[in-house]
Amino acid sequence: MMKLREYKFREEYTYYMLQALKGQQKELFRQDFLELHPTDQMEFFIELDETKRKTIYRFLTPTEFGEIFKELEPAKQNQCFVELDKLYTLEMIDHMSSDDAADFLGLLSPKQVDFFLNRLEKETAEDIKQLLSYQVESAGSLMTTEFVSISVSDRVSDVFDYLRREGEEPETIYYLYVTDEQQQLVGVVSLRDLIVAKGDQQVQNIMSSHVITVSVDTNKQEVARIVKKYGLLAVPVVVAGEQLVGIITFDDILSYL
Repeated sequence: MMKLREYKFREEYTYYMLQALKGQQKELFRQDFLELHPTDQMEFFIELDETKRKTIYRFLTPTEFGEIFKELEPAKQNQCFVELDKLYTLEMIDHMSSDDAADFLGLLSPKQVDFFLNRLEKETAEDIKQLLSYQVESAGSLMTTEFVSISVSDRVSDVFDYLRREGEEPETIYYLYVTDEQQQLVGVVSLRDLIVAKGDQQVQNIMSSHVITVSVDTNKQEVARIVKKYGLLAVPVVVAGEQLVGIITFDDILSYL
């Protein structure tokens, strides 16, 4: 059987993807669909009718479908929500970043939100609740609470050990934020800085203490202006006393640039 990836043109490729769906050829579909960029996956998905969408739900795990779901417009997310099993949706939310989960749950009724939050781990639910509490146009509503925070006394080798263990969890590891015991932001280290540093060096000797930040109440347009002005891939979000509470990544602010 010819693999889908052997077809050269998008129209032909799409045709055979649809044939795999209609023919219930799960493994053939999965091996090629999952190689597509998430944007291409999303574009393919939004053209499907309800029957084919439901086949997608069966073919993909909640985690895999979540990568598509988070890119959908709110109206399309609502459409999927009506079609999805609640436990499937719960697992999908559980594997989303906190900001993506909050964006989706913000579309639902309070009763529906409570259903999901009451079934998530307490820490995850609290993070999402906090994000839902911020004003829609504020930096707080855009940020994720999943970021890398390290100590001034950490050695470079220790940081790399940490990243190997936890690197898949944070939203981005381009920047690592240096905090004190009170979680106050005192510096930033780029991944490049770490790579060129010696393993026994302490973070305080390679970090930059001049950090561009925004507050949770900063307007989204102002966040976009700051990100563009300084060419940032992410910007830390702080509350009074420079306590670090989250970050906003470039892709989350892109539509405001």
